Amino acid sequence: MIDPKTMPFLPVANGNHLVQTDSKREQRKGMDNDDDFYDEASSSGEVVARYHVWHHLNIYPPQKVYEGWEKKDLDGNVIAKGSKAS
Repeated sequence: MIDPKTMPFLPVANGNHLVQTDSKREQRKGMDNDDDFYDEASSSGEVVARYHVWHHLNIYPPQKVYEGWEKKDLDGNVIAKGSKAS
């Protein structure tokens, strides 16, 4: 169980928590990609949404960073998205 306060950029409802379900790390073709996947669960443990959070870094100059998140409903439809800074 992850306290949503550690990821204030995610719109987790009050009283809910996050559970990490998967994590992928990949380095190839000049990219360093980190992708994390979470379920948002209610206080009773019911999954109410899913998140994909990413940090992708081009390791060659000028070293651009692409990072953000998507919130999906249980059918896989994107219902919110943003950057880690927001």
